[in-house]
Amino acid sequence: MYHVTDGVFIHFAHHVRGHLGPCISLHGHTWLFEVTLGAKELDSQGFVIDFDELHAKVLNPCHQLLDHSLAVGEETFQEIGEALVPVGEKLVASRDAVHGHCGERQAGFSAGESLAGARNEWPGQIKLAVFPFTPTSERLAEWLAHFTDDLVGDERVRVVKARVVETLHPTESAAEYIVT
Repeated sequence: MYHVTDGVFIHFAHHVRGHLGPCISLHGHTWLFEVTLGAKELDSQGFVIDFDELHAKVLNPCHQLLDHSLAVGEETFQEIGEALVPVGEKLVASRDAVHGHCGERQAGFSAGESLAGARNEWPGQIKLAVFPFTPTSERLAEWLAHFTDDLVGDERVRVVKARVVETLHPTESAAEYIVT
């Protein structure tokens, strides 16, 4: 069995709904999203999958969805989305105070676009990534595995595991979802 692993670093914050510890607060990480694919046979080019294809179909869209966002679950978004509008407006208005204009909205998905059930919302023009679950490392790893399998898995290639690292230093804290 051949295995390939590739990943992407993404900077974003999250909130863990109902957490009994400090993760109840908004806090950020430099995350690493990794996916491992396996195949018994290589394709005609000698690949399990071309890394460029894996980036284009899976890793780059994950980056677009999450980069410099606040990731929350749907239930949390329903409770706080409207309250974030004036906060977002004030934060974005600081551009006008500093630069004399509000600049461009950062990259992300437009209204109506989604990525495997996750979407961007823009309260007051700040970027949120809204998931149908509370975005813990474990749930994000499972989401990444299923999303990857839906896009690139076939009779030859299968997802072996997805790994989400939320802390790199001083030690690595990671969650894995292994496909059985």
